[in-house]
Amino acid sequence: MIILFAFIFGASLGSFANLVADRLRVKTIWTGRSECLTCSHKLSWKELFPIFSYIYQKGKCKFCKAKLSPTYLWSEVVSGLSICLLVYILPTYTAIFYEQVVLFFTWSLILVLSLIIIIYDLRHTIVPMQISSILVIMGIVFTIYRQIYFGFNIYDSLSGVMISLPFAIMFFISKGKWVGFGDVLLYLAFGSILGLPLGVTTFFYSVWLGAFVSVVLMLIHRKDFNLKTEIPFTPFIIIASLFAAYTNSDLLNLHEFMR
Repeated sequence: MIILFAFIFGASLGSFANLVADRLRVKTIWTGRSECLTCSHKLSWKELFPIFSYIYQKGKCKFCKAKLSPTYLWSEVVSGLSICLLVYILPTYTAIFYEQVVLFFTWSLILVLSLIIIIYDLRHTIVPMQISSILVIMGIVFTIYRQIYFGFNIYDSLSGVMISLPFAIMFFISKGKWVGFGDVLLYLAFGSILGLPLGVTTFFYSVWLGAFVSVVLMLIHRKDFNLKTEIPFTPFIIIASLFAAYTNSDLLNLHEFMR
């Protein structure tokens, strides 16, 4: 039952992420009912139930029959599964219940913010600065907490800066042609949230994942993808960050270096 409720909660977060990504450019996210982006039909609660509404309506608006983006479905499924996995792995981090609760809601917030950024970037090829800035602020809070709770460590305190610095240099040298400033902010945010060992792991995983997917796309879709094709890098950063956090992966064994 816990896993079931976690999945429903996670799917609802995915639905909310889509709502924010849809409204971020055009209107406030806090007022007004959800509506079809094609015909402006106000959606009832039956049309807003995560996953099942999309499947029941066969991926179309019930009123005008316009096709809905598959993003609505996959984001809700991925979000639901991610929250279930979060519930499963939290006991491996701490056995104290209230700490598990705090971590659960904190990482749920990180997850929904990450989903908003991915969806928005895929739709508009730009990282929403207001959302990524929230993650940066959370990273600062995480860093301060670690310094107080585990003791001051100069490497860990500068983790986000060190990991984002190479990309910041590339951004300024190329004037934004090689890498976007949004990517720099995300490396700063997740480098600060995760700390030095996991942050470095995120750096390598994101670069490897981005390179692998790019090569696969160029091999499969040679006409549409080449070395000059712009591919959003944001999803790779976020996927790598969440994977490193969920698996507690210290790729270079930096825990020993930091002792």
